[in-house]
Amino acid sequence: MKKLPKIYQNEITKSIKNNKTVFRFKNEETNSSLEEDKTIMDTIEEIFNGIGYSYNIPVTIRTKEKTYKTTLVSKTKNNIVTIDNEVIPIKEIITLEKS
Repeated sequence: MKKLPKIYQNEITKSIKNNKTVFRFKNEETNSSLEEDKTIMDTIEEIFNGIGYSYNIPVTIRTKEKTYKTTLVSKTKNNIVTIDNEVIPIKEIITLEKS
């Protein structure tokens, strides 16, 4: 069999420190307090402007009359539409949580 030429291999002269840097919070309570200060509109904006599709994020919506466990499809200025084709006014929402 015929001998093939060697492939070029560049020498690595610098030190490699992959995954050596770690970040930790000084006070973990500050992280949880940020979650509590969110409004319903902030949560809706996070769902629609976040990574991925909004209908892949399960949510629990509680209003005065009913509790919905569904996903969001679209939003208008005053309403949101669920995947179950229900229109919910934003001003009637008491809590909105990602499940």
